[in-house]
Amino acid sequence: MEYEYIFEEVIITERNSPRYLLDGEEVDIWSEEFRPYHSRGVADYIRENLLKFERSGVDPFREIVGKSSEKEMVKTALLSGSNILFKGRKGYGKTTFSKSIAKLLPDKILAVKGCKIHDDPTRPVCFSCKKKLLEEDRVELMWVPKKWIRVSGDPMMTTRQLIGGISLQKIKEGYDFDHPEVFTPGRILKAHRGIAYFDELGSIPSALQTLLHELLEEKQITTPEGDIIPMKLDTLVIASTNPANYKGVSDIKEPLLDRMEEIDIGPPETIEEEIEIGLRNMSLKDGALIPEWHLRILAGTVRCMRSKDCRYASRIEVEPSCRATIKLFDHVRAAATRKGHEAVMLSDYGEKFEMIKLGLKSRIEVDYEDDISKDEVIENVVNDSIDRVCSEIYTAIPRTAFGGLMEDIATLERIDVMKLDGLEEQRYLKSFATSICRKSEEMKSAVEITLEAIARCTGLVEKVATGVYTYTGYDR
Repeated sequence: MEYEYIFEEVIITERNSPRYLLDGEEVDIWSEEFRPYHSRGVADYIRENLLKFERSGVDPFREIVGKSSEKEMVKTALLSGSNILFKGRKGYGKTTFSKSIAKLLPDKILAVKGCKIHDDPTRPVCFSCKKKLLEEDRVELMWVPKKWIRVSGDPMMTTRQLIGGISLQKIKEGYDFDHPEVFTPGRILKAHRGIAYFDELGSIPSALQTLLHELLEEKQITTPEGDIIPMKLDTLVIASTNPANYKGVSDIKEPLLDRMEEIDIGPPETIEEEIEIGLRNMSLKDGALIPEWHLRILAGTVRCMRSKDCRYASRIEVEPSCRATIKLFDHVRAAATRKGHEAVMLSDYGEKFEMIKLGLKSRIEVDYEDDISKDEVIENVVNDSIDRVCSEIYTAIPRTAFGGLMEDIATLERIDVMKLDGLEEQRYLKSFATSICRKSEEMKSAVEITLEAIARCTGLVEKVATGVYTYTGYDR
């Protein structure tokens, strides 16, 4: 076995190529059919596909709601071959953005069969593949799907976990490179020919961050013991980090930052974007409908906790992310579905908003809990959000129809919204409720929010029990 293969750069051309087998049959990888799947680097694939999107006018990051300026920065960074650091608090789409970038890679590539890092059949970097391609007459290939490898930030991460283990001594003794005693690839080596996503880069030990400088600059790594890993890795590094001084986050070393383009990722700019993110990412795809007013109450609750205008802003130390919005949508739909409701009702929040607390309590932190508890903060913020949406609903009632609507309510006297079979005699109430519905299944929920809005804004209606309202006839 020739030791010089370890550091030798090997390029296979059509002239010195072995015979290639794919699924047991010989193939010509130099033909138009197979040429797109080898001999190109990650950066080449990304540039080529990104330019195709640009020419067609299609957004390559359609999974990302809003963030137009951030998308432009990402496209420029990728086209210039740069590594990227997404910076922002948890739950604002850093990982989703990274996965969206992976779509710019081909769906599959050709690799040497049996290679632990899925080496290119014409540009091998691992010792075993170099030897195989230079010395053997026939080399088996396999298809490998696009690679997006997560490297989770862990203060206890070891060099072996990040890089893997390679014993040059075993190679010298004649062991094959793929032998378990010789080579065990770590996370970063497994990202060869794909994307390495460092989730919370600031949580990786400083000593290991140092190893990444060389990876970004030279495409290779030297171990803390001084051994050069004999591989020129082809990978795009995308990392994420929370703001400095955030819980569990350390500073990223400056030489490493100098080799990445930092892009800030913040919360959605509008409530409409917040709602769209929540709906796109729900786990519970089917079940009770969530009417627009409930979407705005729930998303508004989360956004209020991030806002300086929130009366509890100074008490909230850790604000909720978009994940909170997603889970609130999930929880109220689940509660409504369990009860057999066609659409979400206010009762599906829980008597004391338990379903909302379920999605928020683990995602916020408040100071001085002896003074005010998380439960109290959540209850008050939810009530504020209901007030805002009810004010919008009340304002939407046509002034010319308000008198007739109140006569309809007075006729009914006591209204249990869950027992309403129809509103044929209450044409003003029915007309307004219908106007705010997207689907007929939302009618009971629409009647409820209309009555709730009048109760909160005028006092002409009083809520006497869950889903039950009475006409009082006086304006507070």
